[in-house]
Amino acid sequence: MSIRNNKIFRVGAALLVSMCLFATAACAGGTGESSKSASSSTDLKVGLTASPANLDITQTSGAAIPQALMYNVYESLVKLNEDGKTIEPLLAKSWSVSADGLTYSFNLQPKVKFSNGDPFDAKTVKFNLERLKDWKANTPTNLSAIDHVDVVSATKANVVLSKPDSNVLFWLSGTLGAMLDPNALDSLATKAVGTGPFLMKGYTVGSKLSLQRNDSYWGKKPFLKTAELMYYTDTTSCSNALLSGDIDTIYNFTAYDQLDRFKSNKDFRVDVGNAQGILVLSMNSKKAPFDNESLRKAVLYAVDRKAIVNTVLNGYGNVLSAPTIPTDSWYEDLSSTYKYDPAKAKQLVADSKVSSPTVTFNVPSLGYAQSISQLVKTQLEAVGFKVNLVTQEFPAVWLDSTLTKKQYDMTAILHVEPRNVTNYGNPDYYWNYDNSSVGEAFAKAKASTDNGEFDSYMKQAIEQIQKDAPADWLYNPKLVVVTKQDVSGINKNDVGISLDLTGVTRS
Repeated sequence: MSIRNNKIFRVGAALLVSMCLFATAACAGGTGESSKSASSSTDLKVGLTASPANLDITQTSGAAIPQALMYNVYESLVKLNEDGKTIEPLLAKSWSVSADGLTYSFNLQPKVKFSNGDPFDAKTVKFNLERLKDWKANTPTNLSAIDHVDVVSATKANVVLSKPDSNVLFWLSGTLGAMLDPNALDSLATKAVGTGPFLMKGYTVGSKLSLQRNDSYWGKKPFLKTAELMYYTDTTSCSNALLSGDIDTIYNFTAYDQLDRFKSNKDFRVDVGNAQGILVLSMNSKKAPFDNESLRKAVLYAVDRKAIVNTVLNGYGNVLSAPTIPTDSWYEDLSSTYKYDPAKAKQLVADSKVSSPTVTFNVPSLGYAQSISQLVKTQLEAVGFKVNLVTQEFPAVWLDSTLTKKQYDMTAILHVEPRNVTNYGNPDYYWNYDNSSVGEAFAKAKASTDNGEFDSYMKQAIEQIQKDAPADWLYNPKLVVVTKQDVSGINKNDVGISLDLTGVTRS
């Protein structure tokens, strides 16, 4: 498949993260077993447990902001299909790629306006894509191949690259491709002005984000008149809210011990699909004790990944031991490379010549991370480590101390951002991993226009990363969505970009 086609290379977005921003205030849910209607037939209330700290996608990392706003309020030139592989038209109705792979010509939808009445045109495309250098979040370097944008006409923009990059369409379909109103940048943290089918009506931090149908939308109007994203600090409150009828659906349901209550209730439907996340147990290889390769590998043999999947996810996940997931086109099953082997882990600890290696384990205050940390602590101490658990408030403390300042020995977090694996080619990323051969392999993959060659370079990079063991990649969770029977159209697969509500209907 060539980059000249409207299909992207087959990838399942690897990550991320990373940094799902969790709620700071609870929304109390009911405790009853009824399922009274929380909404009229054209309204929807969604239960979530990951809340944005603010709404500025240019300065604030985290999956929660694009989850709420991308495709609903903010639109991009192109859109990633639910299959995670196909690029579809959005603000660009069509496009072509030059023979040398350096110029992407986009034909834009005509007469598109932002929700405040400002026009969207090729000048807007130029403004946004040339401004990516000013972004502080969401890895703007993923589109660093863009040199400039030529405005051919109001409805045609040529995006010119400095070098071929097979990933350009993929990244343009996500957060980095969001078309923002140049006149609304001062209020990005609190307001969202987009071209999309919904208007953002309000946001209470850690509590609720409200959307309303944009009746002036340039394209097909959504079925829903309103949608409210309700944020809960714990999965039990969220589950109770669905049972009592306070909400209509839970996206990314993780209260696995309560799932049978919904499976046995005819008023609800449980859908299980693919997700892009990888639970990364990171080890800081730039400081003791994990500057010692034997100790890093000891962790991979000491941790029982299958037991963690069964305990934390109730089996709703794929066991890993490498930074790649089954929906990646370059995926290889490497789960047996570091098979659970406590005896071998003990030997590696002895081989390290470090007596009673002590690990400070920074654990974000997220439910799944807390559960994992206790299991990991027990398993590591069984082979000779001493582990000190330090809970860090998430997002504030963890993002500042661990992510930004890299002040950690070990940490664990679910990365859900697309293709986060390529950050192993970035020595400045918080993982503190640096191997030039990995960066070179990723660069060759980006420059490739052949699927087989692309996948080959990706596999080469991933095999080297796994060999160096800068982390233990525990699992890839499934996406579980629990919803009322009258709600349909919520995507069953999470491609790591958006909770796309544009196709949701109710009967």
